Amino acid sequence: MPFPRRQTAIAGVYRTAQGKLPDRSAFSLQLEAIKGAIAEAGMQLSDIDGLMTLSGSNHHQAQAGSPTDTHQFWAEQLGGRPIRYISLGGSSGQIAKASAAIAAGLCEVAVLFYGRAGQRLGPGGSTVPTAAPRVPEWSWTVQGAYMTPFYALWAQRYLHEFKVTAEDLAEVAVVNRYHATLNPESVMGRKGEITVQDVVGSRMIADPLHLLDCSLDNDGGYAVVLTTAERARDGAKKPVYVLGGAEAVHTDLYLSQDGDWFPPQGRSVRRAADDAFALAGVSRDDIDVFGSYDCFTITALRNYEEMGFCELGEAAAFVKEGHTRLGGKLPTSTDGGLLSGSHCGDPSGLPIVEVVRQLRGECGARQVPDAKIGLTHQQGYAVHGLTSAAILAVD
Repeated sequence: MPFPRRQTAIAGVYRTAQGKLPDRSAFSLQLEAIKGAIAEAGMQLSDIDGLMTLSGSNHHQAQAGSPTDTHQFWAEQLGGRPIRYISLGGSSGQIAKASAAIAAGLCEVAVLFYGRAGQRLGPGGSTVPTAAPRVPEWSWTVQGAYMTPFYALWAQRYLHEFKVTAEDLAEVAVVNRYHATLNPESVMGRKGEITVQDVVGSRMIADPLHLLDCSLDNDGGYAVVLTTAERARDGAKKPVYVLGGAEAVHTDLYLSQDGDWFPPQGRSVRRAADDAFALAGVSRDDIDVFGSYDCFTITALRNYEEMGFCELGEAAAFVKEGHTRLGGKLPTSTDGGLLSGSHCGDPSGLPIVEVVRQLRGECGARQVPDAKIGLTHQQGYAVHGLTSAAILAVD
């Protein structure tokens, strides 16, 4: 069965305040986001008949002291009526699944949402999973490791093989911060632009990753309203059509690799991207704006390579040549990304919100001229275990 290309569309998006929000709960952020996105779409809460959220939501809500029976809670909050509810991973993957559900007639108005609070755990805090089906694979947690050293190991090998430097990694952070300064909703934009020397001079977290090579980890929420193309065209905002979307998984955890961990793995990224482009019927050259899951500077470089925008080992030059900056051929993370804009989720759906706003022409000083087609991407589970991608467009 072919993907329901242009049969569904995003009718509304919303992002809450992002940052340290000590007076907010996860559910209050989620409710604000849902109400805001529905209002932007020109709909009522009673119109919602489908909900999708991330599989990690219950974990984060439990941290914040909120109930974990999410599906029952939201059925009650939205009128005490039956609602189709799906808990899954990868916000771009939600776009594809919601589109399929709408096309199949399972629901008509689906809200993709997420929110978390209480993420600042203090000294010694960690968000590393405490259990997993393959327990031996997670034995590294008892050694005190966490996500940053995990990505740092990956980065060290990449830098060695391709003669990339810490300064090259820093170029990614510099571009993201510049974009963040143009986004009044970003967490770090008010702090001003940074230089390569600022990045390599910031505190070392896990060699070669400095503090400014690492994403934010903050409170916040977002919501996206997806519906039929016909209904979206009658809405308050320009409809943003779903051209294609895909999700892929692979055992790219370094402990599960035989022998040398090289070349650096990214097979789930390549599979998700290839599938999304095939389903959408467009090429890489058609993309006007890219919402990347840039949780670390090394991740951003590898994303460009595995998403098919440059060859293995060429991403550092791709960034230094200005292609990913506003005005370049692939403006990326125009809201500041996860490094300077916000990172409020595992993975964050904020790149979807930004790409939608870019395609609607609502981004002011950071607007990509004549943006018609956008790509969003998420990943997770230790480097490239889970990846999703979605391609969106306007008329």
